[in-house]
Amino acid sequence: HRKVEEAIENPIFAFHDSSSSSACELVAELIKYSDIRYPINDKVATLMLSGILLDTNYYRRQTGIRTYESSAFLKEYGASTEEADNFLKDDYEEYLLKTKIMNNVETPMYGILVAKTNKDDIVERAFLAKVANESLTLKDVKAVFVIGRTEMNEVSISARSDGTVNVQLILEKMGGGGHFNAAGVNRKGKALQETYQELIKILNLYLNDATSKKGG
Repeated sequence: HRKVEEAIENPIFAFHDSSSSSACELVAELIKYSDIRYPINDKVATLMLSGILLDTNYYRRQTGIRTYESSAFLKEYGASTEEADNFLKDDYEEYLLKTKIMNNVETPMYGILVAKTNKDDIVERAFLAKVANESLTLKDVKAVFVIGRTEMNEVSISARSDGTVNVQLILEKMGGGGHFNAAGVNRKGKALQETYQELIKILNLYLNDATSKKGG
């Protein structure tokens, strides 16, 4: 959504829009307004719709008219809302893991939740986003950061905000990006606890700035 310091230099094409709900919304718009009619099948359209549903928490956050237009466009290509919803549902093992993560959640600052998986668990990035989305529905929670190992040599963070904390600013300090209410970062060669400690340090340094810059 926004260019970061480690962006690819001299790309053939670059497009940034921090107001969009998700990368899937951006891609849908590019296809919609392109002179080339790309052959998207119904499975790809459904996966893209599920990406929009995930990043907006089923149109509850960071949703504008363009989000609905992109969703309607994907429906024209055969996207199935039912299949997209089913794709995002937890299986039994994921449900147990999510419960375990939430049992170990920490609150380093008021209104800020930080959760992490077990150091031996490897999860998908989408799973971290789902945990963050659901945690944000808790009362008085302003922002959520969920940390987990997504590959043997990679640790990721998924962050969500209710609109009062700029999680993009926080995770940009760790090399990530996104937009005000939803951001993420993937870190190669980092340990889970090391990433957690760095996040806490960044929160201590920049949380006030991230909170005071809303709308600025």
